[in-house]
Amino acid sequence: MSSISLTHKWLRQNVQPYQNKDRVYADIDAALARFSTLRPKTDVYTYDDGRTQLLLCVHGLLPITFKRASYNIPVALWITREYPKDPPIAYVVPTNDMLVKPGRCVDVSGRCSPEYIAHWGRKSEGCTLIALLEALQDQFSREPPLFSKPKGPSPKADDQPTSPRPDRPPLPPKPRPSSFHQSPSPTPYSGSSHATVLTNLLDEDAQIVQPVQQAPPRPPNPELLQLHSHVHDKIKLEISTLSQGIASDTERLRALQADLLAGEPAIRDEMARLEAVRDVCCTVSNRLHDSVGRAESNIAELRRRGDPDIDEMVCATTIVHNQLINLTAEDNAIEDTIYQLHRALNAGRIDLDRFLRTTRVLAEEQFMKRALIEKITIGIPKNQSGGPIWS
Repeated sequence: MSSISLTHKWLRQNVQPYQNKDRVYADIDAALARFSTLRPKTDVYTYDDGRTQLLLCVHGLLPITFKRASYNIPVALWITREYPKDPPIAYVVPTNDMLVKPGRCVDVSGRCSPEYIAHWGRKSEGCTLIALLEALQDQFSREPPLFSKPKGPSPKADDQPTSPRPDRPPLPPKPRPSSFHQSPSPTPYSGSSHATVLTNLLDEDAQIVQPVQQAPPRPPNPELLQLHSHVHDKIKLEISTLSQGIASDTERLRALQADLLAGEPAIRDEMARLEAVRDVCCTVSNRLHDSVGRAESNIAELRRRGDPDIDEMVCATTIVHNQLINLTAEDNAIEDTIYQLHRALNAGRIDLDRFLRTTRVLAEEQFMKRALIEKITIGIPKNQSGGPIWS
């Protein structure tokens, strides 16, 4: 994957917090394509009121031409979250060997306020990032915002930075001609560069070497310092709370680890027991599967044969036994018939004469059958017969 594709992918991910992310992506991409010396990044920007916010920043070198010579001006343009409604915040970023040259469009902090930014609010939809860079390029080509730091011990007044120089202390008066002793040297003047000046007052041609006075450092914002103090205290408190929570969690995890290590033998024993139970269950399951298989095969064979005849199921091994079974069945049938005749007589369904005639016939037939049963029973060996069937 090329670096341009990676830049586009990174830029597409980091424009998500913006309200008009498509416009921000398009303007930054056009600016990077127009000026190859610029690069995007994300960083925390601190406003003048102490607020901080994570913003996209287009930074790098902006090429200009001044007096037919090419220069590169380091710049940084912060894209606000309300872009393009609000203009970007432009700065020149001097290196260690450069100083900011305050002018009509640049203040001492390096913040740039060209006319293009001043007119941005009236028609923000027509303003773009690349047009702002071109406006800065044109402005810097006419009036460079930076200059190199002086390197001589005593630069001329015209070459000094525009920062105001503090008033020098008054020189002591020269001694009278009658005085031939050497006056003590005056107290050295200690400026921002902490240089020491020694002057021979007897030498009229002596020159006083003054130190190079630098611009005083910008005082820090007290509200910002207070905010930093509050944030530091809060972070310190949060870290302390988090450390205590981590310590308690660590102790709890160590106790849990000790319990787990102590319970390892019991777990292994339980695993062995469960494995034995699993083996037994597998054996029983296999047996049940075999039994079920055999039962299903038997059921299929029985269904194939069909239902057997009831007479075929009640069948003896010999003819005599079959005759005995038939006689016993007829004897029991006669007995049931006589019983039903008694019930019919009691219910008045038949008269007494008919009952007596029918009972007499059935009794005679039953007597004959029982006599034949007795005869067959006597003829059957004792190990095959246990006595009369009707007894």
